[in-house]
Amino acid sequence: MIMGGAAAGLIGGFLGLGGGIVLVPLLTLVFKVPMHEAVAISLATIMASGLVSSTKYLEKGLVDYRLAVLLSIFAAVGAVTGSALAPLMPEKFLQTAFSIVLLYTTYSILSKKDGANTRNQSDRPPRLIPVALVALLAGMVSSLLGVGGGVLIVPAVYLIFNYSLDLSRGTSAFTIGIIATAGSVAYFARGALNMEYTGQIMLGTIAGGWLGGWLGARAKSRLVKVVFSIILIYLATRMFLQGIS
Repeated sequence: MIMGGAAAGLIGGFLGLGGGIVLVPLLTLVFKVPMHEAVAISLATIMASGLVSSTKYLEKGLVDYRLAVLLSIFAAVGAVTGSALAPLMPEKFLQTAFSIVLLYTTYSILSKKDGANTRNQSDRPPRLIPVALVALLAGMVSSLLGVGGGVLIVPAVYLIFNYSLDLSRGTSAFTIGIIATAGSVAYFARGALNMEYTGQIMLGTIAGGWLGGWLGARAKSRLVKVVFSIILIYLATRMFLQGIS
């Protein structure tokens, strides 16, 4: 569990995703943890890895914390809305459609050229309404399909708001840390958090998140694009197969 947590923290910290895409399958498939427990454990450990990894981006000025707070607030509202709409939405159709969106997003990330107008510093956040719409959508889709918010936040901040990929990842890591904190507190209050497993995995995610953030803040954008695209293609393939099964 410690090694699995370290791997999740490393990937999440490097890409600004949080690591849930590694932790939830690891817990459910390898350790046979029930899905609701796996989600609770994942949130609690992502809280730690997200906040730890974001410190490395903060040191280099690669976190727009004002944007991160706005994204967190509206993404939380979107997640609650998505939970309420889940029984009414055709999950198979959503999975198939979202897989197509992910593939297009992958193409857009790989083909985008960072130019002189790319925002490399957190001088001011974008306007409130675009941020609110993006965060609401990210929260809803994350809740409806069970994917991490970072899979949506990083491409949105990079492609829509024209942040640099480094600033997008740093802001996402900080945002995910805030969102996961709120979610894990709610699970803990309900007594639905397995503290034994959480403690073991958190040891790994903290170390992996620190290393992932350190590497991510220094990695070249081209390498990050390739690794991020591999993750998106994996998620798109998995969701497409689930949607048509």
